[in-house]
Amino acid sequence: MKNNIDNIIEFLHGSNDFVVTSHVSPDGDNIGSTLGMYYSLKKLGKNVYYVLDDSAPLNLNFLVDGVKILKSSEFEQKDYSIIALDCGDKSRICLSDDIRDSAKTIICIDHHASNDAYGDLNYIDANASSTCELVYNLLVEFKNIKGLDLIDENIATALYTGLVTDTGNFAYSSTHPSSFEMAKELLLKGAKRDMIIQQVFQSNPYNYYKLLGEALNTLDIIDGKVASISITKEMLKNNTISFNDVDGITSYTRDIQGVEVGILLKEKKENEVKVSLRSKNYVDVSQIAQSFNGGGHVRAAGCTIYDSVENAKKKVLEAVLKTI
Repeated sequence: MKNNIDNIIEFLHGSNDFVVTSHVSPDGDNIGSTLGMYYSLKKLGKNVYYVLDDSAPLNLNFLVDGVKILKSSEFEQKDYSIIALDCGDKSRICLSDDIRDSAKTIICIDHHASNDAYGDLNYIDANASSTCELVYNLLVEFKNIKGLDLIDENIATALYTGLVTDTGNFAYSSTHPSSFEMAKELLLKGAKRDMIIQQVFQSNPYNYYKLLGEALNTLDIIDGKVASISITKEMLKNNTISFNDVDGITSYTRDIQGVEVGILLKEKKENEVKVSLRSKNYVDVSQIAQSFNGGGHVRAAGCTIYDSVENAKKKVLEAVLKTI
């Protein structure tokens, strides 16, 4: 069942025990949408558990400060439903297979075009700017149906964070008039815009820039249209910075005159490389990512390649150059 918001609202209203979660390698939309749902269910008096087997990046710690986030090994409930937010693939839900497979119901709320509607209940819109926009739409409709206005300052701040990160602070093509309307309403609800901008975009640690300098030395431009940067686990270790804290470097590959596709290769461990893909105008990078069992959006996608950084780069470049 896909995009029946009313059925999801009735399920949320009539059930009591929930796990909220998202995808591996958390980002702003991941954390923002999950927290928006978490706080909303708390306000409804539900038993809700935030389970995520990963850590938030440093620039998003301000959102999760004080929130109890469980690892799968710490979760002991037996009767629950899962709400998977911003997760385009069932296999990327960031908790144990046992917890996922034991859920009574899975609700999927997501905006990835590659999503195959794996939930028992689904709200999927690939045209939405962010999953936070879908959560916002759900809460607006909840108010219309149930007469309860759940959006407060905490929820507004969480949803605004996901909105601005997934739209590149309203610069990406995913930004629509509805995005600005949502932003206005969240600001009226008390979203802490200045704090969000400072924490997310203006608070990179010194070590980030040390790593950036080293990473830029790997910058490779092919045919003037494709650019790549590689980050090894040794580079992360030498600069004392976390794997989850350097995704912002991806934009440096795309933001070069004449470049259509940017590629960031980030080594997590030996023979495991996360690949982030970005495009400007005409290349659908989600199709490239899907060829490596990944996914995402037309202009922003990713995948994991289980090989060396050098071999992963060769494979991805071959696929991108065929598309170009």
